[in-house]
Amino acid sequence: MTGGDPRLDVITRLVAELSAFLQEPIERVEPADVLFLDDEGWEFSCKVRSPPPRGDGFRLCWEGLLGAGLAADGNPHVSVTIFLYSRNRRLGVTGDAEGSSLEIDYEGSLEHGGRWVSPRWLHDEFGEFLGYESYGDGRE
Repeated sequence: MTGGDPRLDVITRLVAELSAFLQEPIERVEPADVLFLDDEGWEFSCKVRSPPPRGDGFRLCWEGLLGAGLAADGNPHVSVTIFLYSRNRRLGVTGDAEGSSLEIDYEGSLEHGGRWVSPRWLHDEFGEFLGYESYGDGRE
């Protein structure tokens, strides 16, 4: 654990749980001082990614955005938006010209743990993720 802000411990645990869910190592890209959207709340956003591709073949990798915001009921909603790449080209749903991403929700308590559930493809209907066309585009 980080020993400072308890929210950093929660993010560290969420990344570890996501790593176990995806069965591969995950790297948090951003430093801790830029993660939180306010001084006291649970809202945060951070970039995460898989190791870079290696070898031949499909050369699969991904990067994404892990975040928490307040849901309509006032409770935190945590999810990760993942952009998949093969041979440094973004993958998505067939025929989705604007791009798509894989969204995975988190169920449970931020403080006490939970689990990652319900992976699903989402269409980028507002074009907000068009900047993630190849692995590394989301780096700081």
